[in-house]
Amino acid sequence: ASRRRPEFCDASLQAEGGGPMEGAQQIEKRKGFLICLSGPGCALDQSRGRAFAGVRECLEQLCRVADVVELTATSTRAAHSEWSCHGLPPCGALATKKRDGAACLAELLARGYDRRKTLYVGCGPRDLAAAQTMGVLFYPILPGREAACWQELGEEALPKLLHGIFAGPYQQRLLARHNSLVKQWAESEYEEI
Repeated sequence: ASRRRPEFCDASLQAEGGGPMEGAQQIEKRKGFLICLSGPGCALDQSRGRAFAGVRECLEQLCRVADVVELTATSTRAAHSEWSCHGLPPCGALATKKRDGAACLAELLARGYDRRKTLYVGCGPRDLAAAQTMGVLFYPILPGREAACWQELGEEALPKLLHGIFAGPYQQRLLARHNSLVKQWAESEYEEI
């Protein structure tokens, strides 16, 4: 059975020849919210060859209310293919072309998105730094806790984003949890040396 693509994905991914486009110049703002995924590593469990539990359901929710764009180090065609083979709903893709997350976010924000309505979903200190540099909200996918993070993203974080209450105490709680885990990683690496 053929899967229907969200409206944003049809317009942003398909070139005149039918293949995905490279770059943000083809990504049009369709909805008031932007959710930017920091690459497939946040959604796909490479060791098991499948998406983390809850990713598909969460992405379906996100695509209904926001323009969702995945940053990818590969081509947008490869990113779309990878997404499809895991049964994930299609979303826009932006080839990073060796740029950092902040540069990619800047390119997307230039499409007219409000920083207070832009959520960067990432899984490490570089992703947090990119979000902070660009003044957008950040949601961490914590290694070893991916399924719980994706569930919380759909059930708690998304409603807070939509109601304008993500920033403040909730964002600070997420950052504290992220920073605590980063500190644990740093300490465990130091102990191994």
